[in-house]
Amino acid sequence: MAVSGSKNFAITRADIITKALQRIGEYDQGEAASGSSTSSCAMALNLMVKEWAARGIDIWLRSEVTVFIQPDTKLYALGTAHATTSYSETTLSAAEAAAQTVLSVTSSTGMTAGDYVGIKLDDDSIQWTTIVSVDSSVQITITAALTSAAASGNKVYAYTTKATRPQKILSAFRRDVNGYDTPLAITGSQEYQNLSDKGASGEPTQVWYHPILATGSLYVWPVDPGSNCDKIILIAQNLPDDFDAAADNPEFPIEWGNALIWGLAAEIASEYGVPEREQGRLWSTAEFKLKTMLDNDVENASVIFGMA
Repeated sequence: MAVSGSKNFAITRADIITKALQRIGEYDQGEAASGSSTSSCAMALNLMVKEWAARGIDIWLRSEVTVFIQPDTKLYALGTAHATTSYSETTLSAAEAAAQTVLSVTSSTGMTAGDYVGIKLDDDSIQWTTIVSVDSSVQITITAALTSAAASGNKVYAYTTKATRPQKILSAFRRDVNGYDTPLAITGSQEYQNLSDKGASGEPTQVWYHPILATGSLYVWPVDPGSNCDKIILIAQNLPDDFDAAADNPEFPIEWGNALIWGLAAEIASEYGVPEREQGRLWSTAEFKLKTMLDNDVENASVIFGMA
């Protein structure tokens, strides 16, 4: 039996739009969509996949977001705060005095010029700035000089890209200075607002996430004084990437290709004068394709039932 041996089949925004227009009979095989059709269909496609996020497409869109904790801070604006999905961590290899801009580090692996860099100071706060350069002698030059002293062995964090605003927080845990994790309870608005002392000091036990439009507000309680909790780790659900260009691939597994095509066909059918009866058939097929994929993309994990 001869098989290809490859598993790299992919589709683009242009493919989805072309096939959707063919599904509604707007174009024949080989015809290209007009510029106005492409723009209209691209908008419908972007709106559709964002709406699908509310239906539960999240397995492959989940990410682990690390939020770096500052002493006595209860609110972190996700999207602008120092939080990321990928970072490097090392330590200072020598004591550094205030006003220093050239720092000796144990390792500079993963660090590049332009990265955000956070240096744990002796007062347990993290001073954030950017990296100017990384040299071969395991030193980094930073943009803003240290505001106070940092002892040898203090942690240094570096990352390139800030995490975007999550749509939802699915789970959370705190990571202490030794790397040990403790689950955090995710509470709602009412539970958080009912706390009498929102600035109480101690190891965090719960978080409340308020996904406002521009950023996501993460409230932490109690507020860590700085010596115990190093980071908060979030398992976040994100929106799929936008379709900005014709060559963009969907941020979906390839098995979702048919659902995307049929879904877009149903979305745009009324704009192209497709009869209502045919629109009904398109919506029925599109919903079936979507439900099939939603039923398939679930975690393969045990479900444990118990009595409260």
